[in-house]
Amino acid sequence: MSGHRLRVGFVAFLLVVAACSGTPTATDPEFPPWLETMVASTTDFQKEILLDGEVTVDELEKAILANVQCQTENGVEIRDFVFDPFGGGYEMSIVWGEDRPDDSDLESLDAIEEMCTIEYSIAVEGMFMFQNQSTPEELSAELARTAQCLREKGFEVPEGAAQQQLQGIAASERRIYGECRQLAQDQSN
Repeated sequence: MSGHRLRVGFVAFLLVVAACSGTPTATDPEFPPWLETMVASTTDFQKEILLDGEVTVDELEKAILANVQCQTENGVEIRDFVFDPFGGGYEMSIVWGEDRPDDSDLESLDAIEEMCTIEYSIAVEGMFMFQNQSTPEELSAELARTAQCLREKGFEVPEGAAQQQLQGIAASERRIYGECRQLAQDQSN
């Protein structure tokens, strides 16, 4: 079947939901308010994973797989699912029929993805990302490596470019930016 595919990930959705989360309750001064709110108001499935206050890669994978299963059970055809056990990221393809999806199709997909993410993985993913965030020094080094990679691929990148600048410079070649960013992050580990 030669259908259309749509790549999806969790980071953009996580950031949108995090930004729109409700009033925080102070439980741990080290957690940002959006994470406190998300953890405090999450589902029983996620609370079980978060019980010990940490999220392992195995627990993250369990939550993401439950999310993917939920989407599949709700009519989303997912192929090429890959989970990265080293970085905790994942990638998958959404398969469409012969016709390009219209706004109604995309809204339906968004609603299913949102429902499943809220039920099975958003708080777990948020906690994992918080636990594994780069320090300012690590982020600076990653950005420098990303910039160097982009230069090696023919892009004109000014010294000290911020992440948004790098994304803008490589906007026409998002795949190359993604490869350079991943390479820079891998070199941090």
